[in-house]
Amino acid sequence: HGPERVALCSGATEGLNLVSRALLTTGSRALTTPFEHSSVARPLLALSKERDLQIKVTDGNVCSGSADDALCDAIQSQQPSVVVFTHASNVTGAVFDAERICKAARVNGAISVLDASQTAGYLPINVGADVVISSCHKAMHGPPGVGFIAVNKSLELTPQKQGGTGSSIALQQHPTQWPQAFEAGTPNTPALFGLAAALDWLNKQGIDNLLRRAKQRLTDIEAGLQAINGIRIFQPTTIRRIPVLSFTHVDYDPLEIGAVLSASGIHARSGFHCAPWIHDYLGTTTAGTVRIAPGPETSANDVDSLLAVMKT
Repeated sequence: HGPERVALCSGATEGLNLVSRALLTTGSRALTTPFEHSSVARPLLALSKERDLQIKVTDGNVCSGSADDALCDAIQSQQPSVVVFTHASNVTGAVFDAERICKAARVNGAISVLDASQTAGYLPINVGADVVISSCHKAMHGPPGVGFIAVNKSLELTPQKQGGTGSSIALQQHPTQWPQAFEAGTPNTPALFGLAAALDWLNKQGIDNLLRRAKQRLTDIEAGLQAINGIRIFQPTTIRRIPVLSFTHVDYDPLEIGAVLSASGIHARSGFHCAPWIHDYLGTTTAGTVRIAPGPETSANDVDSLLAVMKT
């Protein structure tokens, strides 16, 4: 995807809505996974009713590499029109083999749409997807309110919003050329300047270095939590992962744990994490999980403070 095929938007939610509406027409067959965020799941389900689509959600162990196998097998057996999938779970941290999945889609004549919101800024996202969509406020360290849609130059998408584009030509119809086709309306200029500063910082720090630091803190947290009776950690069994983990405690509701952590100045998230399907597989449909996501700036003292609260 060259820079001329990248459109800026308000985030992954807008990007996924725009692209889903452009790609999925009446009778389309969409394939997705139980890992997905609501920004994937809800537009697909809404369109399935509006346009009589076929939406299939794959099976497979959501914490292991078998999810890759399940998705690739489903692509071959079900012959979908479009495959929409997240690069990594925002609940378990498990990372899909996106390059393998995009190749399977290509071989079987399907368009691949990658939600890279959890990985952009940590992992390479040039994995052969026809469309890559991401928010920029996570590992990219940009401000909220900005994201992007990157599209293969061979794929044409019909604009789903019409309006001003800052064009110097008095056109009655919305332009079809990129990026103006998908950039209708006033851009979030302050956020774009913030994103430019964040990208400069990322380049100076080095993405590999940032990921290494965050994953070291994740390892420390895991080791500490595993030593506490009653805690169950949901973590991938594969090497590929991002610095995210979820856990539950046999004696406490996730919301209770989250409230105690918050009162101690520790920022975690409790509940379902906008991931509507994965909890059926994890057995956490009652109250969800507690999610910890250390970043490159998380310190050893931060980890100690978290574990001290959990031990009490």
